[in-house]
Amino acid sequence: MSPVTSAWRHVGNGAALLAILAVAAIVLHTTPDRELQQSPIAVRATLAEPASGRNIRATVHSVAVTESVTAGNGSAGSTPGVWVVVESSVEAVVDDQATLGTAVLRVGDTSFSASTRPDYATVVKRGLATGIPLNGPLMFELPADIASGKAAADATLELAINSDPRVDSLLVLPVDLARLDVTTSLDVDYPEWGGR
Repeated sequence: MSPVTSAWRHVGNGAALLAILAVAAIVLHTTPDRELQQSPIAVRATLAEPASGRNIRATVHSVAVTESVTAGNGSAGSTPGVWVVVESSVEAVVDDQATLGTAVLRVGDTSFSASTRPDYATVVKRGLATGIPLNGPLMFELPADIASGKAAADATLELAINSDPRVDSLLVLPVDLARLDVTTSLDVDYPEWGGR
């Protein structure tokens, strides 16, 4: 092999190595990190409009803020703060054995899970059926200063079938708590099946 051929071979190998390193750098910087790979698949929605994910369909009909709430089973919820009551219709899309595993109201950096104190008088305690909406309330207990604070205008309601919604659908609905008046008391109906 001549010295010229050997030199060109070294140049070619060097160029191939640089190309491989460039491709590796692009892959390294564009591959999602583990947190992003495991994050929920957010389905953005709006109030009063149906939203659908992989195994959940929901519509939020109304949101109210009240000092006390009486559930459809007679359970009276008093609190030193306020209740955020969300009237909703929720159904499974694929699996009849589903429940509403995630029902979270997020205000700023703080998240509040739906209360289970009213027991089966809330949607969060009930099983869901495929194609048949369960209409009823979700109730969230919040400190009064958070419900009227600066972050209240940008609150979000998050709903999912799984209690750990990673790599599954997570319905995300904006809720402007700051614009809602606080009522003294509110009576809500017991959850019922069927269209609304």
